[in-house]
Amino acid sequence: MAVYINGIGSITAQIFDYSTGFESLNCIQGNKLLCTEPNYKDLIPPMQLRRMSKVVRMGLAAAKNALMDAKLERPDVITIGTTYGSLADTELFLEKLLTQNESMLTPTAFIQSTHNTVSGQIALNVGCHGHNFTYVHRGHSFESSLQESLMWLAENSQLNVLTGGVDELTNHSFEIISRFGTYKTESANFYTKSHGTIAGEGANMFVLSTLASLDSYAEIVDVCLCSNTDIPKQLQNFLVANELSLHEIDLCLVGTTGDTRYDEVVLENVAELGKDKMVTFKNWCGEYPTSGAFALTLAAAMLKYEGNTKAVLKRQNIQSVNPRTILIYNHYKNQYHSFILVRAI
Repeated sequence: MAVYINGIGSITAQIFDYSTGFESLNCIQGNKLLCTEPNYKDLIPPMQLRRMSKVVRMGLAAAKNALMDAKLERPDVITIGTTYGSLADTELFLEKLLTQNESMLTPTAFIQSTHNTVSGQIALNVGCHGHNFTYVHRGHSFESSLQESLMWLAENSQLNVLTGGVDELTNHSFEIISRFGTYKTESANFYTKSHGTIAGEGANMFVLSTLASLDSYAEIVDVCLCSNTDIPKQLQNFLVANELSLHEIDLCLVGTTGDTRYDEVVLENVAELGKDKMVTFKNWCGEYPTSGAFALTLAAAMLKYEGNTKAVLKRQNIQSVNPRTILIYNHYKNQYHSFILVRAI
């Protein structure tokens, strides 16, 4: 069974163009990559917009862009992956809890702090009454969502499924996570050889279907959520299950983070593919648990737009190729590993 990406909505540090993809990728300096947000008033009514936190705005706008791109009014199924959920609303609720001595609290911030707020708002806004589920599986949140989407389509080929990953970065979360040595210092960037990575955020949504259109981006062949042991063996089994060999993989989008504690180990896991096939992607979106969704957007754009492929490869000094099959190898803190196999139509 073939599953196709018929629509994409992407809000990240990079600007997604529906005629070129990510042709003008910007290498942003510093240890924090925030989203370049669109004019939400073009997508969301102002009265609703003023009540929404950043992550809800990003998720809803990305979803509506994906549906418009697919020329679809509403999906049949919604599955979303998020690790942090609505951090801003959680922080607001906890702050009021402290300042107001646990009394006279309005329920709005608490209700909107739940992880399924984004998927709920999407369903309300587009009028979807079908299956709606949010995965909160840490570094496997988006991949779990994608896996369920493929299962739905395997059972019912007539469905249109909206799936994606969304996570936000707030000042408080950045400061707290920085205490654990997760992020590089302010004077460093992705390419600085040191411990730590660069913080990121983003919302990437996809409309999936078993029916391809003239405007479809790519085919999602398979997804694999890996354990933290013997990744090369798991890669081999994954390729065998999909009747592929290593030399049939044209490019590998690999989730190195610029953290010297993990990068060497991660690259060693896919070393058999060859260095000339390795393309990093977190230097453009930053590190966050659902960054695999950005990688899928980038892979789909590279398969659809030839100019996009050339721009990506030129930035990383890789010999120009015309990829037909792309493997996404992502990890989060070297604990949550995953593979996504994408193929040109």
